[in-house]
Amino acid sequence: MTKFLIRRILLGLLIVILGAFVTYAVIRCLPTSYLEKRAIELSQSPQVTETAEELLAKLKEEYGMDGGIFSGFVKWLGQAITLDFGNSWKYGESVTKIFGEVIWWSVLMNIISLIVEVFVAIPLGILAARKQYRATDYAVTVFALACISLPSFYIGTVFKYIFAVKLKWLPLYGLKGNMYESLGTWGKIGDIASHLVMPVATLAILSIGFLMRYTRTNMLEVLNSDYIRTARAKGLPEKAVINKHAFRNTLIPLVTAFSGLLPSFFGGAFITETVFQIPGIGLYSYNAMVQGDIPFAMFYTTFIFFLTQISLILSDIMYAVVDPRVRVN
Repeated sequence: MTKFLIRRILLGLLIVILGAFVTYAVIRCLPTSYLEKRAIELSQSPQVTETAEELLAKLKEEYGMDGGIFSGFVKWLGQAITLDFGNSWKYGESVTKIFGEVIWWSVLMNIISLIVEVFVAIPLGILAARKQYRATDYAVTVFALACISLPSFYIGTVFKYIFAVKLKWLPLYGLKGNMYESLGTWGKIGDIASHLVMPVATLAILSIGFLMRYTRTNMLEVLNSDYIRTARAKGLPEKAVINKHAFRNTLIPLVTAFSGLLPSFFGGAFITETVFQIPGIGLYSYNAMVQGDIPFAMFYTTFIFFLTQISLILSDIMYAVVDPRVRVN
């Protein structure tokens, strides 16, 4: 196990570095020079005495863009290894400092949405498999396909129109209401919770459809296995057959599905937080990228690459936990 983990971690780090290099190369090849735009903005500040040309040369040297793509990336990588991703152009603070301040709202939303997905998608997937080709199966399948097909910005907009504009049950956007500061402890918690209902539901729907279909497909495969027919022939209750025998083996392929959820959560939050104006890493990254904030863009894409590799490593480990027949080698 130790040798395996070392190999997987080293391979994961190599993939993260290659992904960051591709991102850096694409940014360097863009036709628009965000450095020039940034230099002009800085030169217009009354506290700055340098010209736009001098500021441009300084910025190119600071971000390693005064040389080739490879040498510039090596310089960026040397700083990134020490967790120095530079200062955000849009927010004027350290990228890692901003990340530490806003990431927790994204983590909270994703944890809640994951719980919702597990308790909705997996039972519905199992139910659809048990009721194959019946009305229940068709209803679950249609719902799953709708969840898979609809983009997050459309789902979020529909939720806002129905529950905020028409019914006025929930706040339209933001994380806190106008009366937040005057509320008590439980009132503040309730205010934040009401603002998170639609964003969490939007994030959950993005994965519920896929997870339901995946669970149904694998449960059908398991239910048609010989050992399931044998268990039923022995007179075991259907509940025991499903929960004790079939579901345990369905968990094995589900581990693969869960391995992709970690990076997809933050990828989905990129749009969902923007639609609902939730001050998490997704909204901050969007606002930074549309302004050509290269330090923040490099950090966010590298962060997603890193999460992807972490999820894949966890997936390999979970295989051995879920199925004793599997041994990591």
